[in-house]
Amino acid sequence: MLGNKVTLHRSTDNGTAYGEKIANIVDLQPGAKTAETHENTTYGAEHDYKEYDYGLKDGGEYTFVFKYEPGNSDMEAIADALDNDTKEYLQLQFPSPISKSKSFRCLVTEVGDQTPVGEHVKRSIKVKVDGPIAESSLA
Repeated sequence: MLGNKVTLHRSTDNGTAYGEKIANIVDLQPGAKTAETHENTTYGAEHDYKEYDYGLKDGGEYTFVFKYEPGNSDMEAIADALDNDTKEYLQLQFPSPISKSKSFRCLVTEVGDQTPVGEHVKRSIKVKVDGPIAESSLA
């Protein structure tokens, strides 16, 4: 359980600025960046090993479980992105000792049902990173 430590922020201006925290991340399964490879063996090399170059990179998929206030319009917009075929701009903020933020554009690929937890709502969402991830230090 991450509790109130890692927070979710959403941009409504295509990633230029991110607002205040819209949800606490209760559970996070972070994505792994990967890269394609392409064989690029040198013809006539003096060895019999394949050689490779990098291809396109993939930012991965993230699965989150969020806890937030009922009626949170930002969280509803993220959930609605799946049905609306829209891309979201999200930012994760990791407190000390990591002290970093990760910002990225993504497609929402899975939305779980809302579950009441006391006066809050819990929901799982899975996203596919679309493009590069910008990482920066938190002040």
